[in-house]
Amino acid sequence: MKIVFSSTSEQEQEIGNLVSIFYGSIFPRYFSEEEILHFEQIGVLQTPANSITYFGTLKDAYQVMTCLQVIITILEKKEKSNQPLERKFEDLFENNIRILNDYGIFFPLNFDHFTSLKKEKSENSYLLYVEAANQYLV
Repeated sequence: MKIVFSSTSEQEQEIGNLVSIFYGSIFPRYFSEEEILHFEQIGVLQTPANSITYFGTLKDAYQVMTCLQVIITILEKKEKSNQPLERKFEDLFENNIRILNDYGIFFPLNFDHFTSLKKEKSENSYLLYVEAANQYLV
């Protein structure tokens, strides 16, 4: 008999927050609004449709949270660096994408998709993916 702990609602909420960071902050730096809308339509960073919760166990939820955080950190480091990142960061990035895909989270992008920042910065593109501060601002 094996005892496992189920994931908590707080972990699932944190995973949702990390996905929101991708759509609200990371993707608008590298992709156009049309591309981001396409990502939403094809289910990038979404869990499988048949699952009620993200993951069954505490370990699985932590694994997914860590993968998302590592990918965000590498992209932020890459953006701040004036030089190309070492190969080990690209390998780490690709490994975390593989883990996400193994857990059923669709992430079809690779390190090469994040090679250059978008030149035009539109405030509206950031606002499109920002969640409302309260339920009355919809």
